[in-house]
Amino acid sequence: MNKNKFLGLVGVLGAAFLGGAILPSLIRTGTAYLHPFIFNWLRVTTSTIILLILFGKKFHYTALLNQENLPLLIITGIGFGLNLTLFSVAINHTTLIASQLIFVMVPVATGFLAHLFVNEKITKQKIFGLLISLVGVLILVVASKSPQERSSLGSFYGNSLIFIGMLGYSAYLTFSKKYNINKSVVEMLILTNLALTIFCSPLALYALFFTSIHPYFSWPIFISVTGIIITSMAFIGLSQLAIKKLPVSTAAFSSLLSPEFAAFAGIIFYHEKLSPILILSLVLAIYGVIISTNMKRKNTIDWLKILLQIKN
Repeated sequence: MNKNKFLGLVGVLGAAFLGGAILPSLIRTGTAYLHPFIFNWLRVTTSTIILLILFGKKFHYTALLNQENLPLLIITGIGFGLNLTLFSVAINHTTLIASQLIFVMVPVATGFLAHLFVNEKITKQKIFGLLISLVGVLILVVASKSPQERSSLGSFYGNSLIFIGMLGYSAYLTFSKKYNINKSVVEMLILTNLALTIFCSPLALYALFFTSIHPYFSWPIFISVTGIIITSMAFIGLSQLAIKKLPVSTAAFSSLLSPEFAAFAGIIFYHEKLSPILILSLVLAIYGVIISTNMKRKNTIDWLKILLQIKN
């Protein structure tokens, strides 16, 4: 395994752990005390300030904030910003496991988008895999209308919002690959957080002036915001590391591993349950990704090699 593939593996596994178990838990805790729009603005704005203080002197702002990077800022703000906003609203209306199961579709969604916008190849097999994954996720979303499945699947409202946000996140990953080839991970971190700050600012102003929920200090809020700032920067950095070192559809495999970490955290800390419908949805979603990416039955080492496209 060469250095690039190893770093890609670190990025995939690290992003899966943070995105599946840590981030959803912190977001759920923080938004229970603070309006999601204000919570998101605090996390991305503070992250941006910290990044500029730590690394600002190493970069020329005119080189980052130019017309060439404008499409990246726009798609990041809209795609990732949409995901950030909808997820923070939806996480209190669904389970950790269900929220991450929906993101299993990210690898096949990015593969389809990469074919349209980054000229990556797509085959009938990939399209078939996408349809199977989509069926698995739709089973979860539709079945979550049932009150009997609430403790396992969450609510239809929450899962629908997360599904839309997943599409936005897939668009962010796809376009990041196009622009981060000639940029460092830190540069992509700064641009991503800057775009998110711009996206979240008007939403935070709306929540501040037009809702009855106003910010106040409490230790749970402080701990959640501090934790989410550190974890978010690490998550974005690891995601960008994976994107930089691996093909975009392969880098997106962190989303395939996230449900396992989410299941561990959800069952242990939130007493969530695994229902037959949830298991069926997970199996279909993952099987669709396996078909889409041409995986076959192999031992654990071979699976990891295929996952990271490692060649001898």
